[in-house]
Amino acid sequence: MNSLMKGARMAVKEYMNIKPKESVIIITDNKMPRELSDALFKAVKELGASCTLKLMEPLKRNGQEPPEEIAELMKKPDALFLLTYKSLSHTKARRDASKAGVRIASMPGVTEFSFTEGGLTANCRTVKELTEKMYEKVQNSKTVRITSENGTDFTAGVEGREWKKDDGIIHEKGKFGNLPAGEICVAPVEGTSSGVIIIDRMADYGNRVKYTVKDGFARKIEGSELLEKEVDRLGLKARNIAEIGIGTNPNAKIIGNVLEDEKVFGTIHVALGDNLSFAGNINVPLHVDGIILNPTLEVDGKILIKDGKWVFLEEDEPERENPDKARVEISEILNSQVDAPGKVESHSLFGYEPQETKKNPYEPYIVREPLESHYFDPWIGGWTRLNNRFVINPQLYGYWIKIVEIHEKIHNIYKTGDEAFVERVTWHYFRNGYLNLSSYS
Repeated sequence: MNSLMKGARMAVKEYMNIKPKESVIIITDNKMPRELSDALFKAVKELGASCTLKLMEPLKRNGQEPPEEIAELMKKPDALFLLTYKSLSHTKARRDASKAGVRIASMPGVTEFSFTEGGLTANCRTVKELTEKMYEKVQNSKTVRITSENGTDFTAGVEGREWKKDDGIIHEKGKFGNLPAGEICVAPVEGTSSGVIIIDRMADYGNRVKYTVKDGFARKIEGSELLEKEVDRLGLKARNIAEIGIGTNPNAKIIGNVLEDEKVFGTIHVALGDNLSFAGNINVPLHVDGIILNPTLEVDGKILIKDGKWVFLEEDEPERENPDKARVEISEILNSQVDAPGKVESHSLFGYEPQETKKNPYEPYIVREPLESHYFDPWIGGWTRLNNRFVINPQLYGYWIKIVEIHEKIHNIYKTGDEAFVERVTWHYFRNGYLNLSSYS
């Protein structure tokens, strides 16, 4: 239970902003681990709000309407958590609850990983900032093209359609979103989509699923007999290209769970079926998302994502006298051979006590008594402050000293003591691939 509370408290306090004396309902089913709903229940009670846990029969598919009793219950609380095996997000019951002013977090199929290591552990401000950055680039756009090395080449018209921001900040009456959060999405104009889509990850329906799209519908589906049977049973509307989404959560990981997978930073997802929740016109009891890895996204002729990297972030990078100097010198650090240390070495820049290296690569280093000025969000691959300590990202197991060297190098290159400036520059090096430590882990 204790390990789950980090994500539960983040969901309840930061993302949903639950207040004392508010009424909260958690709807779940017996296909979901009871520990997850119990953790949310405990987190709600810690804040002094009332909480009711309601068990329902599991739904058979995403988008299926719940029983009338559940639909009525959904309209009553101040805040609602939908912790169900199949999604209630794209249902009339959910839309009616939102119209009634209920704040709703939909968490279909959420896993323990999301609570302890994945998307729910992301800093909500970071998710909001990245979501807003992408939203600014795509709003009021007319056409979208998605390509990838896997064979995807697909275009869609989005003129007049509103892009939706799912940043997880569900503080206002009637606000709805997913948790974990982190995406921008839009419903393409019906009949405008065409091309080929290769889905790399599709949770229950398999991987490497191919859609041949014409006039807005997936006319041919290859690679998943289960999905073919599902859409054939529901008719042509189930083949509608319902959504194009862009992941914006830096902590989310591909784990085979669509709720987490579709939020992964640098991915795109495309959905079939119902699009009413995105201001579309297709009403069908199905909404199925598929993930495209390492995509290239072109909006109104401008490339925003190239092979999974947000290229426009470079536009915000601070100017420097010699643009190549920093890259070369940092590259020298990364290319040097560094053995994983047996003990974390002390460093005068940060003023902390050394601690024995942990043997388990999934356990973070804990660095005691950091200087207040040194702060990094964990998603950039560095360290973050937690309860007055520094927690080293476990992805840097054995090689975090390189980050200290890089940080000092940037200080020297820019000849500045401005920590915020230096950290901003380092952030851009990470996001643009210059500080890729994956080969060291």
